[in-house]
Amino acid sequence: MKLADHLNQKVSFQFVPLLNQQIVEQALASSHPTLEQRNACFDTYYQAVLAYKAALFQGKRKGRQFLLNLQSAVITRHEALSEDLTLQAARDCRLDLEMFQEDCQSDLAKQAFQTDQKLAAEMKIEHSSSAVIFNCDVSQYGLLLNDVTYEALCDVCENQGVATKASLMRELDQPAAALVGDHRPNLHVL
Repeated sequence: MKLADHLNQKVSFQFVPLLNQQIVEQALASSHPTLEQRNACFDTYYQAVLAYKAALFQGKRKGRQFLLNLQSAVITRHEALSEDLTLQAARDCRLDLEMFQEDCQSDLAKQAFQTDQKLAAEMKIEHSSSAVIFNCDVSQYGLLLNDVTYEALCDVCENQGVATKASLMRELDQPAAALVGDHRPNLHVL
């Protein structure tokens, strides 16, 4: 998202939640988890993914804000992922709570989760820190990046002729509104 702010062209992105055994193992890496603990962890993550999908049903921006709020609470503030936390994130995004709770349990949210997992498998994505980047003006094929960093994204932009790495790294501390430039290819980050 930071890169999109610094490019003077259309960039679209879509967050695809990934939930597999490796993600659960990563979450429980500090201990020797039992099967019961693994199942509980998977269920907690699964409910969070369904909540994200339910938030998306109320609009992409609200869904993205919900995800960012939830991640901030868990990663930055070290809050435990829970139903109460997802409801608070939904309130903070001004979601229709009744609809949100209904959508969290819906078959449509479960199908959306399954579709995301199939998409990730087709693209050979195995790690949550991965991104697939498409330059829509040049090719229908995407580039898979594992362990995505801002610098790695800048390298891709430079290799695709979208922008120079030096200018993107220099502009990192400047507001996006200060950037000017000509039309560049459309990027889609998945």
